[in-house]
Amino acid sequence: MSGGLAPSKTTVYASNLSYSLTNNDLHKIFTRFGPVVKVTLVKDKVTRKSKGVAFIQFKTRDVAKEAVKQMNGKVLFGRTWKVNWAKDNGRAAEFIKRKNYPDKSFCFECGEEGHMSYSCPKNSLGSRTPPPKKERKKRKRPLEDEECQENSEVEPDEEDLETLSAAIQSEQAKLPAWTPGDSDVRKPKIKKSSYFSDEEEFSD
Repeated sequence: MSGGLAPSKTTVYASNLSYSLTNNDLHKIFTRFGPVVKVTLVKDKVTRKSKGVAFIQFKTRDVAKEAVKQMNGKVLFGRTWKVNWAKDNGRAAEFIKRKNYPDKSFCFECGEEGHMSYSCPKNSLGSRTPPPKKERKKRKRPLEDEECQENSEVEPDEEDLETLSAAIQSEQAKLPAWTPGDSDVRKPKIKKSSYFSDEEEFSD
């Protein structure tokens, strides 16, 4: 059951949140229940200020269920949180979908340079230890270098075909000299056409 994630069954919707909370703050709060896959804090497209609602996707349904049980109706930062199962209104995939931030020269939380979102000064609960980058880079690099890999895959395939054809030709050239009788089926085109004609005459 843990082999694949089911976003529709492992995502909760949190509302009436403090506007000062960031993605990293929410990650810190909800990770206490178990592995969090992704936190998406809904922001205004223009001002990039929090709207006080967020989607939290957990790794398993049991963890999400526990988070709903303990966090719904809880008062935090002066507000009564509402945490329930996320309903698919046609936009769930939009929030659940991973977003890539290729430009890492600035913080996507505040838009300022000099730090990343994990250590953004706007994190109410302080900085958060970033996830292991080695594993993510190994997964991202192949995606970023897909074009290079595709090109490299095509070239070796062509070379393999050339080497195979060369090998077959060399084998065909050698086989008649080695076993003229055993390779009758494969060598009528080469020097064994005479042998085939002789054998056919004998068989007739």
